[in-house]
Amino acid sequence: MPYSPTAPPIPVNPYGFILVSAGGRLGARLLDGLLFVVTLGIGWLIWSCVTWANGQTPAKSLLGHVIADVHTGEAFGWGRTAFREIFLDGLLAWLLDAVTCGIYFWVDAFMVFGDRQRTLHDRMAGSIVRHV
Repeated sequence: MPYSPTAPPIPVNPYGFILVSAGGRLGARLLDGLLFVVTLGIGWLIWSCVTWANGQTPAKSLLGHVIADVHTGEAFGWGRTAFREIFLDGLLAWLLDAVTCGIYFWVDAFMVFGDRQRTLHDRMAGSIVRHV
């Protein structure tokens, strides 16, 4: 089959799992925000402490998404999920966003349209988001 420079690349997935689309990831982010507001943050935090053991946030558990290792496809455990959510997607993201006057947020968000729908914090954590 000849190479066509206009044909989009076909994502290679050697593990057989289906990655969550950019729209699915946006939906999970918005649902997490809604759940945070509805539960006044405390319920969301308690729920998160339970779901992080399965590599999920509360919204990801409702939508059937899981945070997984980019190389093996195995779901993250509690420690890796907590590190990704609290430090990489929380504190570090806030700091980088403040330093870059909001540019980090947009770069992180638009990276989801690239290679395997991975954002910057996914790349730092070595993660992907796939369906259960």
